[in-house]
Amino acid sequence: MTILILSAAFVALVMLGLPISFAMGISSLGALLYQSELPFNLIVHRTMMGVDSFVLLSIPLFIFAGTVMEQGGISEKLVRFAYTLLGRFRGGLPMVVVGSTMLQSGISGSTVADVSAMSAMMLRPLEEEGYPRPYSLSVIGASCAFAILIPPCILMVIVAAVANTSVVAVFAGGILPAVVLGVMMLSFVHIQARRADMPAGRKSSLREVLKGLVDALLALGVPVLIFGGIRAGVATVTEMAAIAVLYSMAVGGLIYRRLSWKRIYTALVETCVATGVITMLIGFAMIFGYLLATQGVPGAIASWIRVNEIPAWGVLVITALIFVFIGAVLEGAPAVLIFVPILLPVVRSLGIDMVHWLTVVVLASGIGLFVPPTGLAVMVACSVGKVKMEQMIRPLLPFLLLLLVGLALIIFIPSISTALPQAMGLTY
Repeated sequence: MTILILSAAFVALVMLGLPISFAMGISSLGALLYQSELPFNLIVHRTMMGVDSFVLLSIPLFIFAGTVMEQGGISEKLVRFAYTLLGRFRGGLPMVVVGSTMLQSGISGSTVADVSAMSAMMLRPLEEEGYPRPYSLSVIGASCAFAILIPPCILMVIVAAVANTSVVAVFAGGILPAVVLGVMMLSFVHIQARRADMPAGRKSSLREVLKGLVDALLALGVPVLIFGGIRAGVATVTEMAAIAVLYSMAVGGLIYRRLSWKRIYTALVETCVATGVITMLIGFAMIFGYLLATQGVPGAIASWIRVNEIPAWGVLVITALIFVFIGAVLEGAPAVLIFVPILLPVVRSLGIDMVHWLTVVVLASGIGLFVPPTGLAVMVACSVGKVKMEQMIRPLLPFLLLLLVGLALIIFIPSISTALPQAMGLTY
């Protein structure tokens, strides 16, 4: 009965439009009131346990560093650099969208922020070259969906903390899959452009390419700084996040000279709002997950998998389906906070590589954000681009299919996600 109250109340509150974090908290409170043998102060205790983590302190720091870099005009420099490399090809401008999204995703750390920024910057130039707005938004959305794998992604920090796994290893595990999907996406866009006879852009000279690289080099230094500092043993992930804040302030304010006190204030406000939402999600999800655990849900799922003799690859496929479809309804973080603790014992018992599994979780969550009509990121894209949802479905479907093919490759070829962490000698 406790499970019925918990799940029914949660679904009802979400359908009524209540924020996910409050829906988790209120449904957990109702279940606790019914299950009277559990102490009422469990809410406070479990909530504090959920957020009392040094690793999670890196989340507001990464968000602030990324927001400062955005306010400092970093996105424009990355787009210009991507254009010098890709603009010469047929379908070059949509390819620039893919390339620049990959370059800036590791800086912003937020898929929704990437969608908003790329839509605001690229929609007009794409329209001027003759690309329909729904198609342009589909390219932007699909690019942001897989670019979630590029560190420092906030969702990666959350899944690593929940699974008690090295954040650096999870960061490293996402890079090669992102490159593979990026190549697939660039090739697909180029083929579409050739079939539609879209124009090629202007070919940039070597001097223009080098100038674009120099302008973007300081921005691209953020992930290098993070990986290099952690790998060299200079600092932990959280400490490197603090260093990234100082780096972003110096680059945006002293070098690019685009950072004002007003922009810093805006970045602080955006960081506080985003951090508050994430923190409440993590805290209330701890109570929600604890109640599921006390009712034997993880054990029941593990027993079902053992009885049906589902192999490791089957568990990975189930994981992908859960996070694609549930992630389209609950968004990435809530889905992770609910389902990762449930599936974690099963994954460990089958000996599935943790970085491989978490890479599948993150990518599937990113794809779920763009599953119409409920995916948060596709709704943001429609809002920013002033396009109706039904106009997005047809141009978006080929990209979703391509992303699912890429997800299948990651599932069935584990070395794509494990090769780099192993080559770096990371333990997890």
